[in-house]
Amino acid sequence: MRLSNKLIFSSFLLLIALAIGCPNVNKPYPERTFFLFEVPGHSQTITTIQGATLDINRFSISPRSDGREFIYRTTDLEYKSDFYNQFFRPPNTIMTESVRQWINESGLFEDVLTPASLAIANYTIEGNIMELYGDYRNLAAAKAVLSIQFFLIKTPEDLDDPEILLGKTYTSEQPIGTASPQNLMNGWNLALEDILGEFLKDLSYHLKQDN
Repeated sequence: MRLSNKLIFSSFLLLIALAIGCPNVNKPYPERTFFLFEVPGHSQTITTIQGATLDINRFSISPRSDGREFIYRTTDLEYKSDFYNQFFRPPNTIMTESVRQWINESGLFEDVLTPASLAIANYTIEGNIMELYGDYRNLAAAKAVLSIQFFLIKTPEDLDDPEILLGKTYTSEQPIGTASPQNLMNGWNLALEDILGEFLKDLSYHLKQDN
């Protein structure tokens, strides 16, 4: 084979190798979508406990549910994360802010402190997100699963030996129909609304018992 033909043939093989080995830089990739918790407003009037002030500590979260990526349970033992569908911020941070706003709007407490406040509230709420995932083990009956452990703590005047007035775990599972990220987020919002409704009843009861 002549030298010029060899060069042409070699160049042809190189172009084929590059075409096969190199990804298409113009190929579109899925964009990430970010979500927030949104809890509907209150439909009932709550009696304010006079003199009751509240601080809400930042929620903790189970390592299994930690991280911004949506978590899907696909089998009894297997969980998968979704890089392309995430919470806008860490879910425990978002949920803490949503719960603070929701309880403040309920009117149960005379005042709900902001994170920047230097005041000392006479009650504190602590929360631990124990479960937060999409149950996709049966895609025909997909569910949004949420479980939160709440504590209501009374701060004594001398700031020593705080008393736990309420400690309870609340769980809600909401059917979401088609297993899609948007439906899952809507299901989590419904689950959070369900849990907060029950928690508010318990809060009201224990605060009235304490006052």
